[in-house]
Amino acid sequence: MGSQLKENIKWYRQMPKEEKWLYKYSNLWMTPLKYTVVSLLLFTLTVWLDLWQNYGSRMPLVQPDYQLTMTILSSLTTGLLSLTSFTFYGVLTALTTFSSMFSPRILRNFMVTKKTQRTLGIFIGSFLYVILCLLFLTEETSYFFIPVTATFLAVFSLGAFVVFVNHIINWLQITNMTIDMKNESIRIIGKSAVSELDVNQLEAGAKVEEQLPKEKGMPILLKESGYLQSINFRELFEQAQQDGILVRLEHKVDNFIFAYSPVLTYWKTKDSTEELDTEKYINMFHIGKKQRELHDIEYSLNKFVEIAIRALGNDDPRTASGTLYQLGDLLINISQNECFTSYLVDDEQNLRVIIKSLDFDDYLHISFASIRQYAGQNTVVTIELLAVMGAIARGVKERDHDSVWSFVEYIVKGFNYQYLHRLDRRRFYEILQDIASTTGYTSEYSKLADKSIAHLTDEDEITDAKRYIGKLD
Repeated sequence: MGSQLKENIKWYRQMPKEEKWLYKYSNLWMTPLKYTVVSLLLFTLTVWLDLWQNYGSRMPLVQPDYQLTMTILSSLTTGLLSLTSFTFYGVLTALTTFSSMFSPRILRNFMVTKKTQRTLGIFIGSFLYVILCLLFLTEETSYFFIPVTATFLAVFSLGAFVVFVNHIINWLQITNMTIDMKNESIRIIGKSAVSELDVNQLEAGAKVEEQLPKEKGMPILLKESGYLQSINFRELFEQAQQDGILVRLEHKVDNFIFAYSPVLTYWKTKDSTEELDTEKYINMFHIGKKQRELHDIEYSLNKFVEIAIRALGNDDPRTASGTLYQLGDLLINISQNECFTSYLVDDEQNLRVIIKSLDFDDYLHISFASIRQYAGQNTVVTIELLAVMGAIARGVKERDHDSVWSFVEYIVKGFNYQYLHRLDRRRFYEILQDIASTTGYTSEYSKLADKSIAHLTDEDEITDAKRYIGKLD
């Protein structure tokens, strides 16, 4: 028990600042606890001024008597409790309905926002202050600070209520919500745990390939099951370098790991030490009961996918299209900032760690494959999806053009061209031509366009299609 507590404390201290904040505030007790402490200090101060020092009798303007003070506090106690209950009951009802329409995972995003946490803290702190003051009222004392402070807290709570309602209205607008989710995902990309290491060392392509092991490695088993919430990459890299071994991770962050399954596999090299402390490596992996998206961009992408799919199910193509735009913007950011490497090498270009990583093909499939499937033969959504792919092709690095065109072919080959009418057909082929020109797949575009005509049976539609297909040089 003691050793486990020490490991947990060490794990918490090694967390990045943002991860510590999320760990503390993902539960609704940290901010209310702070406001509770403030309310206790305020209660102590006002009770000391009114009851112990009797400063209330010296105030020239307002001197509420015992009965008026009791009435004020009693009314505010009931009012604040009702306001708190009504506010959060209504909010949870609205969010539950909203999450059933789009994604249940948005509840966490809403609850960890600072305005939500602060409003809950203000309500709880104000209620606690008023109810404690009721316990200390006596008829022999003149009051000023207690009723005035209680009245001020009530007004402050009403102001917080108005701000909170405005926050709900703005946040529950799907556009604002998806933008907020996208910005959070961009922060995840920029603060990846692997990015703490020197990415310049990851460019040793040919030399690294030669160092890949051919024989079977030795696994290190994890004795508990759960979600892999974080990995101490820096400590793992340094320990592998110190022990002179090559390590291959068997899971990505936020993957579910079963008990007694390998969490990593290692190979000894010529400069390996004789003994290997496997427990030291196991302690670099933190297992939890639930997923956390702080280091898992795949989890964030899936939230966008759920919103788009449920919008399609609710016959809301505009929401689905707006979500596609945010996904496209996020994928461009991924292409520009990720190096898509699985190899970490030391200063001497010796391969030390092989990590589980995704390439741009994987990100495209995670983002759009399910949407393409659920869109079915929806012409509007399919053309919007192709338009987003065109924007992605213009924004990503040139190395990812092959992935973009390959996925465009995947979209087009599964679409029934019989559903295209004249205006749809013109935009359809214009977008395909633009993507082909950007990615350098002009000849493949011609083949793809010819195949699309082969699916048509009506002579007028074939003539119309040939007019818009055109030929690219």
